[in-house]
Amino acid sequence: MPDPTDLSQPDEALRQTRAIEEAGDLRQLLTRIADRLTENLPDAAMREVNRLSYARQYAEAEHGYGTDMTRAVERALLRQMPRIDNRTITRGEYALLLHARAGRTTRAERVAELHREAAQAYTAARPREDQALAAVVCARIDGNASASA
Repeated sequence: MPDPTDLSQPDEALRQTRAIEEAGDLRQLLTRIADRLTENLPDAAMREVNRLSYARQYAEAEHGYGTDMTRAVERALLRQMPRIDNRTITRGEYALLLHARAGRTTRAERVAELHREAAQAYTAARPREDQALAAVVCARIDGNASASA
């Protein structure tokens, strides 16, 4: 029988997503990378190696060298940063793409919003549960009083 305290793969992914959400805004990091690309040689060619380097550099600047959070944020950044592959694009043009991505809702933000909605739904349903419990207690008290009379 598996240990119930072991995290399943979906649980671990959810934990990492929450941790990234709590660690900081990926949109802010995307915007900072885009700003750097715009300020520093915007007419030069953007390459895949630059994309990989910027994701790691900014994740390490936020969370330190080689930490689990750094790796998680780096992966999240790379998911948000469009791949270069073989297309020709300048750093300035790529910065425009990053600004567009920064305006979108990230997966971590969508998960956090779903959690907020679930918490609100649970909280809204909770009073009904308390009322049902109170009704059961009252019924028991009334039943005991009727039985002893």
